[in-house]
Amino acid sequence: KTVTFATIIKYIYFFSWVCYTVIKEEKSCYKGGAVAMNKFYPTITVTINETNAVSVPDGTLLSEILRHPDFRFAMPCGENGICGKCKVIARGKLSPPDKRELSLLTDTELKQGYRLACRTKALGDVWLVTANAPMAVHSPADVAVSSPSFSKTDGLILDIGTTTVAGILLDHGETLLTISEPNRQISFGADVISRIQAEKEHPGVLYTLLQEQVKDILSRCRHPKNAVIVANTVMLHFLKGYDVTPLGESPYLTADLFGKDDVLFDTACYFPPCISAFIGADITAGILVSHMTEQKETAMLADLGTNGELVYYDGKALTAASTAAGPAFEGTGIFMGMPAQNGAIDHVFYENDQVTYTTVGNTAPKGFCGSGLVDVLAVMKSCGALTESGALNRNHPLCPRDFHGESCFSIPGCDVILREEDVRKLQLAKAAIHAGMLTLTEKVDTLYLAGGFGSYLNVKNAESIGLIPKNFCHKIQFLGNAALSGGKEFLIREASRKKAKAIAQSCSICELSGNPVFAEYYIDKMLF
Repeated sequence: KTVTFATIIKYIYFFSWVCYTVIKEEKSCYKGGAVAMNKFYPTITVTINETNAVSVPDGTLLSEILRHPDFRFAMPCGENGICGKCKVIARGKLSPPDKRELSLLTDTELKQGYRLACRTKALGDVWLVTANAPMAVHSPADVAVSSPSFSKTDGLILDIGTTTVAGILLDHGETLLTISEPNRQISFGADVISRIQAEKEHPGVLYTLLQEQVKDILSRCRHPKNAVIVANTVMLHFLKGYDVTPLGESPYLTADLFGKDDVLFDTACYFPPCISAFIGADITAGILVSHMTEQKETAMLADLGTNGELVYYDGKALTAASTAAGPAFEGTGIFMGMPAQNGAIDHVFYENDQVTYTTVGNTAPKGFCGSGLVDVLAVMKSCGALTESGALNRNHPLCPRDFHGESCFSIPGCDVILREEDVRKLQLAKAAIHAGMLTLTEKVDTLYLAGGFGSYLNVKNAESIGLIPKNFCHKIQFLGNAALSGGKEFLIREASRKKAKAIAQSCSICELSGNPVFAEYYIDKMLF
């Protein structure tokens, strides 16, 4: 039978329509990380925290399901099966735990039904309880936020960190509302490089998550007329919808360094200036509120958060650097590391041959937060459990083998341990920070520490383990959340905005990657 040209066109049109429909359905299943019904594959039901139920294709990873912004489920290593933080209690038809998953869960956790979301597939109907619940939002109860006639002492200040979004709403200079919640991108990794890579794999998803989060916060604050948004350069690019890909590869080109007014979701916003691709507006804010450039002395600002930024002032000029320290001191990648939440060991002591500790909230210990990790390394060094090279003393009474046969240091009276592989990760991080500081200068008059980790740091212990050089510790000032403090200055003082722009433009960059001075210091400072 003769096939006409018109018939061929009809077949091509029909085939194209089928392909378009399939692709459209596939994409709709994962908008913003949400999993929806996929009618082309057998589906199963996953119930989450007894209140949410979704239909997903058979064989879906639990981590894909939990990417929905409603769950705000942290996956610090970006689903690479490294950190072990995506723990859930799971019941139902599940894939068996693999070797990697078994190494990251304790015997007790396995008996209680814990699984790692990034390693476990749903093979039938499943019931989940999320273990790494989001951080609480702190605010006065039932505050009625009016729409006052905003002056320069009224408005919202947001600090968009890689891990946490914090904010304060001011009404005539008084704090009306405070906000602290996880960055909704947390399911895609703990650091900015992971986020950039995730954006390549899931185009538009990370932009949408952050923009919707900020839009929701503005809505909760009854759409204030003024806002200041402080963040690192990558987060500001996400927020403005700029391409972040060039920020993840040399020569690390930026679309904008900000330092200007703009409108975001019908709110007049000021975005403080960034210094470079990896020295953001949060660091500019820190320099401003420290007043380090106004003193007749040398000084250094150190933000030891996820990215590890350093700024040195020699009395005349500013030089900044970003270290490749990684988020180890925030607990990411550490077997029993965790944020500074209830149950986190925040301080460890060694007195009269006894090891003692305190926890956040004075509750039962669950793991170590950043300040606790610094302390436990110092204690291990003091009691002889840790050698100069970073190896554990296997003959020490507090260095048994854990249930996986791994060498570890055990905190007396509880189940919290620090593995030898954890020590290695912390060793790399502390060496990078120490080497970065010494590359900029070998001595300063004042060291300013910004961020939550710096605020709770035991400086003597930080010096003892080689996190901070000895010549830097004689005069230290803690700035707390310098980004919010700077944001307040930007909101109420026009002169502060001009000063910030001058700071950003005058600051030079010291590139540590490939720097032979940094490399030499880095190797030398690996020792404890």
